[in-house]
Amino acid sequence: ALATDEDGEIYASGMANILDIPEFYDIDITRTVLAMLDKTEIIQQIFGMLTLEDQIKILFGEELNMPYLEGCGFVVAKYQSQTHTGMLGVIGPSRLNYPVVIPTMRYFSQLLSEIAKI
Repeated sequence: ALATDEDGEIYASGMANILDIPEFYDIDITRTVLAMLDKTEIIQQIFGMLTLEDQIKILFGEELNMPYLEGCGFVVAKYQSQTHTGMLGVIGPSRLNYPVVIPTMRYFSQLLSEIAKI
């Protein structure tokens, strides 16, 4: 999972879980994806694909014009209040369990939006 705040800080958690997914058993793919997570500009590019109207968006590696991310899926959600804005993201294989991931992302987005109001 990834998160960013309005200052552009990026927070990542659960990266070791990627090693349990068969699509990431290939060390070259895993190394590339994990290295990508260290590159702020790439994460910001992915989060930047969420438009002002979007609250949540599903992206596939092919849409990012990054060949090494083909086969990956991203779910990106926005959270905001009058004073705070940020993004949440989940990365995994393109076969992510979207019926579970999307409502979970929507829930956490709404929760963070409420917390940001406090």
